[in-house]
Amino acid sequence: MASTLVPLLREPDRPALDALLAPAVQFHSPFADYAGHDDVSHLISTIATVVHDVEPTRVLEDDDGRTTFIDGRVDDRTLQGVLDERYDDAGQLVDATLFIRPYATLRVAMAHMGAALEADPLPSKR
Repeated sequence: MASTLVPLLREPDRPALDALLAPAVQFHSPFADYAGHDDVSHLISTIATVVHDVEPTRVLEDDDGRTTFIDGRVDDRTLQGVLDERYDDAGQLVDATLFIRPYATLRVAMAHMGAALEADPLPSKR
């Protein structure tokens, strides 16, 4: 299983992200839960502007997905996270869940996400 969201959280690449996401993809995160290719693509691109220096620390894979433990930062705060991804038979992402801790860093990230999404709303909200 070659493709994953982790590099796209480091450096957004919209064509690669669009190719990776299934049309009915679902994304669950502390920021919000969204479904649909356009909203999820926009949300992940926005997360990549808020969370920086994302590096995988451990990867667990099974037949249909991957769980990646990540380290990163929001402003001057460090974070740890878990990204759980599930793929269809064609290799497209159908379901992803992102957890971030510690709570103080999550609050800072959520404030940044709120401001970013207010400035550039999700396609379904436009």
